[in-house]
Amino acid sequence: MDYLLHHEIDVTVVAAHPWGLEVESGHGTRGFIDNTKSPAWPSGDPQDLVGTVLHAVVIDDERDPVRLSTLDTDKRIAREKRGPF
Repeated sequence: MDYLLHHEIDVTVVAAHPWGLEVESGHGTRGFIDNTKSPAWPSGDPQDLVGTVLHAVVIDDERDPVRLSTLDTDKRIAREKRGPF
């Protein structure tokens, strides 16, 4: 499994919708980033993000597809939850 709760991963945007981004890990596992969880969300055409690699954190690994975030705040919280190891 590519996506573990609170872990960070690089993903590639494979599709853009008005409500968010479909992403894929290097192993082909799909995920989703809500448009409110991405500072990269454009004021213009979200299709411009297709092909972009984003550094994201897993915020919900029980949904299908898993939910990710690219917000620094969510990454910081995840790092705190993972602890110093």
